[in-house]
Amino acid sequence: GQRNAALEAVDAAWIFFVDADERITPELAAEVRQVIAERSEAGWWVPRHNFIAGHEVRHGGFYPDYQLRLLRRACARYDPERPVHEVVLLDGESGYLKQPMIHYNYASWAQFHWKQRRYAQFEGRILAERGVKPWPHKFIRQPIREFWRRYVTLQGYKDGWIGLKLGL
Repeated sequence: GQRNAALEAVDAAWIFFVDADERITPELAAEVRQVIAERSEAGWWVPRHNFIAGHEVRHGGFYPDYQLRLLRRACARYDPERPVHEVVLLDGESGYLKQPMIHYNYASWAQFHWKQRRYAQFEGRILAERGVKPWPHKFIRQPIREFWRRYVTLQGYKDGWIGLKLGL
């Protein structure tokens, strides 16, 4: 809702959403100026470098971690059915920027675990409201599948012990 309100309130052709824990590099700013001046896409996906507990994470699905953040205001709105980890509904084509933004998303492992529990509870409430019932076998199989996906398929092992910790 807040992002849709921002889209309505801003009187500009383009908007770039940046969260409080994200930083824009001078190289990304230059690339943004270039694409909005020269290209016709309605939105742009931005790669993010994620820093977790002071460590840059480059594998396991944490990089490039593309986010659709640069939007032609008249062509974009956010799906009201997604109150967290919002989804852009874009009228038109999108492109991919090369220069990353920096995301300092978790300052400590305690903060990481607290946020993960909070997101899990939030998502659990959403699923319950939709009538989705938990299956006992998923409590075992889903964590194993997620570990395999992050640590093996998405090469989290390349981040050493950080990749292992994030896979667990």
